Amino acid sequence: MPDAERESVAPDQVPVVVFLSGRRRRQTETLDQKTLRVVKGPDADVRFLLPDDENAQEFHATLHRAGDTYEIAATPERNVWVNGEHVDVSRVLRSGDLLEIGQAGPVVRYRLYPPGATRRKSVADAVADSFNGARADGRTRLGKATQFAANIVRDLATQTSLWFRIWVLVLLTVLVISVVLLVVQNLRLQKRMALEGVRIEGIAEMLERTGAQTMTREELLALQAAVETRLAATIERLEMLEARSEVAAQVIAAASSSVVLIQGAFGFIEPQTGRSLRYVESPEGLVLFTLEDKDKVVELTFTGTAFFISAEGLLLTNRHVAQPWLDDPRTEIAKERGLTPVIQRLLAFVPGIKDPIAVELLRASDEADLAILKATDKLREFVALELDPEAPRPGEEILVLGYPAGVQGLVARTSPEFLTAITPDGDVSFWLVAQRLSEAGYIKPLASRGIVSQVSKEVIAYDAETAIGGSGGPVMDLSGRVVAINAAILTEFGGSNLGVPAPHALKFISQLPPTESK
Repeated sequence: MPDAERESVAPDQVPVVVFLSGRRRRQTETLDQKTLRVVKGPDADVRFLLPDDENAQEFHATLHRAGDTYEIAATPERNVWVNGEHVDVSRVLRSGDLLEIGQAGPVVRYRLYPPGATRRKSVADAVADSFNGARADGRTRLGKATQFAANIVRDLATQTSLWFRIWVLVLLTVLVISVVLLVVQNLRLQKRMALEGVRIEGIAEMLERTGAQTMTREELLALQAAVETRLAATIERLEMLEARSEVAAQVIAAASSSVVLIQGAFGFIEPQTGRSLRYVESPEGLVLFTLEDKDKVVELTFTGTAFFISAEGLLLTNRHVAQPWLDDPRTEIAKERGLTPVIQRLLAFVPGIKDPIAVELLRASDEADLAILKATDKLREFVALELDPEAPRPGEEILVLGYPAGVQGLVARTSPEFLTAITPDGDVSFWLVAQRLSEAGYIKPLASRGIVSQVSKEVIAYDAETAIGGSGGPVMDLSGRVVAINAAILTEFGGSNLGVPAPHALKFISQLPPTESK
């Protein structure tokens, strides 16, 4: 070969080939000769050799210098593609062209760089090169996908600009810190729940003695004023919610008839004899407790919320609603004396039905704050709410339905005329108030709206407001499905509420024997 063909060219642009596949993938080679042979080696590699090289006898194409670039000429009966187009005769190469040598052969990227320029790829170039290299090297779809993932990570980490890599490092650092903070926050939240941060709603304000307790008209009016003040903002938000959100209003309207007020009372018995704990007030005003069958039975009243999960009258609520003595420090003295707590009366007030339905505990969960009640008298088929098998995402809107503040909350929504009508003798019992409220059509759950703030396997946190008595109510998404069962309040977490995820309830319900689920 004449010496002129071996002379290097000093161009304004430096031609470079980047090997995207084969044994030399990710390597680069600078082309500085006038004429080069493009050879496909036996190992599916690409070589750029001088014409007089003994290994250049079987070549696929020839590169001829044309100014700052090269012109490629395909050898007859050899397959060469540029950017997916078959080269029949010749064509001038441009920076960024993709060369494929042979049928399903190796691929290289042709680029032009100014002399002395740093050879970096843009993100788009890195993605394109990684894809084409994986397409050529991978034998199966899985192999191509694996190769692409490896290529893109390597190119972005080593071939892109320094600033881009710095930004990627910063973003990854922020992501890792965010994940760590989220995990720490979740652990702290669970620790608060387990140790000291949780105040169970349905047992915080049970009356110590309500067997013969009555309320005067003046007390009811004062109670109405006090509770109405506390609930005014919530009721106002409910009215605004129903006015401005047709979807939310439809969900509330459809679900309200399925959400019931639970009213009950429990006392204590002596297991050996079955005698109930009773009390009597001495002339000096002291309260004396006894097991003799001559005084008033100790009756601790409570309220809560439940909702229908079957047309046959199964109700889902919290375990601490169905067994309100759990974790109540006031019951410890009775338990220490060998007395056993028992439910004395358990009623469900259903919207639209004047008389309450007697219910009983069917089963309480040992794993979550859940319990299933069963109506002992079937008056009609009930509308069951649907439980969502998937947990909601943080940021999703939810609706909480229930009876916060129990009977007191319902009294706050009545009129003074109603209170006068139900107290003709000047006073009314705890049980009669609920009965009169039901007869007058005041049994209707209160709704509040909020945002899901945190989701874990065991708990869902949200900021929809509720209060004592709201335990056991459904937490619903805007499609009308129950995503959690309202359970507790975090006293040190800005008024946030906690719910048991619906998947726990579905698992609990599925464990019921067929004879109990009807």
